[in-house]
Amino acid sequence: MSDYSRTVAYLYGLQGRGMKFGLSNIRALLSSVGNPQDTFPSIHVAGTNGKGSTCSFLASIFMEAGYRTGLYTSPHLIRFTERIRINGREISERRLVRYLESLRPAVESCRATFFEATTCIAFQYFADEGVDIAVIETGLGGRLDSTNVISPLASVITNIALDHTRELGSTLSAIAREKGGIIKPGIPVVIGDMTAAAERRIRSIARRERAPVARAADTARIVIEPEGRVSFVTGQIRSGPVRLGLSGAHQVVNAGLAVACLSVLLRRKTFKSRFRRIQSRSLRDGLENVCRNTRLTGRLSVAGRGRRVILDVAHNPAGMRATIESLIRAGQGSLTAVFGVMKDKEMPAMLQEMAKLARVILAVRPATVRAMSPEKISRTAHRLGIPSLKAGSVATGLRIALRQRGTILVTGSHYVVGEALEYLKKKA
Repeated sequence: MSDYSRTVAYLYGLQGRGMKFGLSNIRALLSSVGNPQDTFPSIHVAGTNGKGSTCSFLASIFMEAGYRTGLYTSPHLIRFTERIRINGREISERRLVRYLESLRPAVESCRATFFEATTCIAFQYFADEGVDIAVIETGLGGRLDSTNVISPLASVITNIALDHTRELGSTLSAIAREKGGIIKPGIPVVIGDMTAAAERRIRSIARRERAPVARAADTARIVIEPEGRVSFVTGQIRSGPVRLGLSGAHQVVNAGLAVACLSVLLRRKTFKSRFRRIQSRSLRDGLENVCRNTRLTGRLSVAGRGRRVILDVAHNPAGMRATIESLIRAGQGSLTAVFGVMKDKEMPAMLQEMAKLARVILAVRPATVRAMSPEKISRTAHRLGIPSLKAGSVATGLRIALRQRGTILVTGSHYVVGEALEYLKKKA
């Protein structure tokens, strides 16, 4: 086993310590390595859905403007190192090994978790590499998330929907309280579409912190252009007609959040002076080249030699609704769905969304103990009147699906999409 394999195995072993909500451990880890999070400017993104895409749009725009840009997202699809990138390039295996070797005593001393250790390594890497800006996605929630030790230039909250209710609360207002925990004193907040109750909670937190709030829809005007293009217009910057690098109507919303965030920041003289190369051209190119720049995939991505296989990481009812609606708008007819999901998800509601397009659902289980059994998925589907087969592994589900005619949708979890990508890569 290589040093890298041992390092990743050790990090995965920390998952046995569960999720510890609180900031004492991450602060202890970061203090042990000199508080690297205080050495670079950042933008912090929370929300139920769209975090990874919004982060990627932001990072891509900064990259197109010529800035050395860190991007920290989770979870990964295939390689652990996907989580930590600078200018689209993953942290090297050698650097990861070196960081963990030096951090390990502190990890053991405070009994740190997987995400705490990973977050500390990401912040060390960004500091050591001297990034001009880092775009940071929360892991779970916000208020007690390990990333919530940064003092960002802006906080972004994409949306609020029911997900991780066991950890974050069973109402939208309760979840909004957790997501709104990333709001910092005086730091501008940009919010996406959400229910009135969720927005009230966010605005209440912002008032307490004296943080100005901007609704993305009021800040960045979206103009639908001919031939599948879209324009974003704000008082500070405009894109001109662009063809977004990510498909789906929900990605127009995510791109609008990124544009609105930059517009809010460009109102501040210090930001405008420091990042003066953020202009219309870098905005346009960043939105168009987001996948090339950040290596983002699994968002209505198309793969598979000679066949149309669509991969999407929708993992809750709201995300699945957005995915299915985008496919319907694009004229997609009935398809075969390869579907796996984690045990803590609202699986019946996700199945009902998929039933709008899927002629059959192949229930699969990715290789993680968190995954729901194919038997339970298929049984629930039949109870709802949705044709379904127990397929077993993701690879087996794809093999069965590839024997069918028409489009295949692989969805339900990052784990499912990641295993599907590996399988398709081997077949190519």
